[in-house]
Amino acid sequence: MQIRTEIFKDAAGIRLVHQAAFGQRTEADLVEALREEEESLPHYSRVAVTDQGEIVGHVLLSRIYIEDIPSLALAPVGVKPHWQRKGIGSELIRQVIEDAREAGESHIVVLGHDSYYPQFGFERAVDYGIEAPFPVPTDVFLVMPLERQALKGITGTVRYSKPFSAV
Repeated sequence: MQIRTEIFKDAAGIRLVHQAAFGQRTEADLVEALREEEESLPHYSRVAVTDQGEIVGHVLLSRIYIEDIPSLALAPVGVKPHWQRKGIGSELIRQVIEDAREAGESHIVVLGHDSYYPQFGFERAVDYGIEAPFPVPTDVFLVMPLERQALKGITGTVRYSKPFSAV
C-alpha cells in the first residue's frame, strides 16, 4: 500500500472510493466541486493505492474560514469498504495533516465522530468559541491547531466554501 499526493489521473478512482465508502454520490460530487471552486484552494489531498494501482482511500483538506481567518476543512475521508478497519483512513489523515502543517497552515476543522478524531489532536470547537454555521451537536464539530497557540483569540462561525452547501 502506498499513500501519496493525489494527481490529475486519480479523479475517477477517487470518485469510486467515495461512492463505495458512503453508498451515495454526494461526497464524490463534493470532491469534484471543491476541485473547481477557487475559494476552496489550496487543497491538500492524499490517496491510498494498492500495489496493483487501485485507489482504495482518499482524504481532502480544503480552504474554509473562521470568520475571516483562513482555516481548513477535513472532508471527505473515504476508504472502500473492503479496505476499512486496516488503518488506511488514519494514515491518510495523519499524512494530510502533516502536509498542511508543513505548508504553514494554522488549524483544521472537521465534522466527525468524537470517538475517532481526537486521536489526531482534534478537540471540541465550541471550547475555543468556534461554531458551526448550522445546527450540529458540539461533540462532533471539532478543531485542531497545527501550531502552538494557533487558536488563541480566534472565535466565530466557520464559513465553508460553496460546494459544502450541497452536502
